[in-house]
Amino acid sequence: MKLPKISKLAMLAVMCAGALFFAVSCSDDDDDEPNSKVVSGVDFASHSDNYVLCVNNNTSSRLVAFKGKPSEKQLIGGIPASGKHYLKKDSTIFNTSQDFMVYVVTLEDYKKYKDDLTVLDSAPFTIFYACYNDNSTNENVYQISSKMGGAYKIIINNGTNYNVEMRNMGPEGETIGYSGGMTFERTFHVTEGEYMIFPVFRKYDKNIGEIISTYPTYKSGDLAGQAKSFEFSLDAETLEKQFSVADWANEFNFTPSAAYIKIINNADQGIQFFEGADATPTMTSSGGKRINTNKSLVFAINMQKLATNKYEEERIAAGYRVGTNRISNIYLNGDANTTATYKAGYMYTYTVTGSAEAGYTVTPLTEEKDGGTVLKAQYVDWSEL
Repeated sequence: MKLPKISKLAMLAVMCAGALFFAVSCSDDDDDEPNSKVVSGVDFASHSDNYVLCVNNNTSSRLVAFKGKPSEKQLIGGIPASGKHYLKKDSTIFNTSQDFMVYVVTLEDYKKYKDDLTVLDSAPFTIFYACYNDNSTNENVYQISSKMGGAYKIIINNGTNYNVEMRNMGPEGETIGYSGGMTFERTFHVTEGEYMIFPVFRKYDKNIGEIISTYPTYKSGDLAGQAKSFEFSLDAETLEKQFSVADWANEFNFTPSAAYIKIINNADQGIQFFEGADATPTMTSSGGKRINTNKSLVFAINMQKLATNKYEEERIAAGYRVGTNRISNIYLNGDANTTATYKAGYMYTYTVTGSAEAGYTVTPLTEEKDGGTVLKAQYVDWSEL
């Protein structure tokens, strides 16, 4: 039977009212949707145009990040599950070059303890170490391991004055946990499986504005000169593993992991640093690539692996250069074939001057030694905190 016209209008009104009621009634739950940009007051939007950190979340958990300990005043932002994400730069939190701890908790824990975040001071999902350099954009991508968030525990007791990262499967492996100096019972929940943990000691050097690293090595035996590690598995019989950082740091038999090259740019435009013929610009520990005019950056030249977890003590290299997008062959040591020796734990300084029209000049910092002129090697003292 054909309905009267007025009944159609009435029905339409009822449908609209129902839709409106449904929308209103569900509005309080919108922030629980996986793709919501704001959840419980936390910004989960990605800010690639104005960010302080880029994080790749390799877990299925939505996370909340803080600078230091959990506090609303130190809230950096939310990290969606599974993928790459840019955390917005808050100028009230990041206003000068500095190192900092990124303390990460689950969204569920944040919502549960939002009224008293101090409860989460000893319950991180993960922690990683980073630094902010106001001279450059941080292009690093910090990885949150897929092993985080399980039912098993790795506990770090750090009775030293050093920052330490526990890395899995090698000194350059993924970070499982981080602990600042004099911090005890730092617990990380991880998945079951095989682990080979390497401690890597990290320090922010205020003089160069970058993080420098070193790792303990064995003095003797079959592994002499190689990085120290500890192998174990977490399973139904072994639910947790505790580490005392002092066991690795008590004899100070450490090996620097890199040499450092400082580029001072007094030229007419921004430049980038390249290791030899590599077409990809080298990045600093704070994620900087471009050295703007009248600025400087320090680049780590990582020592190459000689054997299993044993690394060279110096790098003899040729072809290190700086360049712009249009001029790519401004060599640090004269030309593409001239070699230079860079010792681990030392810094070497070069100053670039000139312009595109007049040409560019690179002046290395040198000293007289053994009757000749050599690159000046400035010791980078990681041990003094």
